[in-house]
Amino acid sequence: MKKLLIALYILSLSGCSNDDKPENPVDALPPITQTGENTFACLINGKPFFPSSDRRAFYTIGNGAYTLSISGSRNDNQGLRTIQLSALDIEGGVNEGEYPLTTRASGGYSAEYFIDGGLTLDARTTDENPGILTITRFDLEEFIVSGTFEFSVKDKVGNILNFTDGRFDLKF
Repeated sequence: MKKLLIALYILSLSGCSNDDKPENPVDALPPITQTGENTFACLINGKPFFPSSDRRAFYTIGNGAYTLSISGSRNDNQGLRTIQLSALDIEGGVNEGEYPLTTRASGGYSAEYFIDGGLTLDARTTDENPGILTITRFDLEEFIVSGTFEFSVKDKVGNILNFTDGRFDLKF
């Protein structure tokens, strides 16, 4: 009987695995979709970032120019962290395509990373180190914006934060 219990114990241990944690961190992110699934995620220095609840997009017009904002926020042990992608005062409107994420300015696209609303950290893309935003769906009938992004910013002490494998699929 003792041998049977030992054999069952060893068998139960060999059946355990850590398959819940994917080997590749990208596999933990939601799939890239274009159907308004309300997703926003990326890797920050190789670690998954998922908004805890706040994922949003909005699109407005003012004085004949269009503004698009796409963001996701997470409140965790680092504080309230927000990633924001912006298209500011775009003449003729936003369209599907690939756009450089540079210094925030009228007529351009940019990315920002805030901690605690910018009080702890306010890091932004620059002309010298641009990122890339790819809008794969921009649907004004179903109000869906989908795409991917990658960029890098520096924190207050000069450490590089890399935002890779970013994806979003939101309704606005």
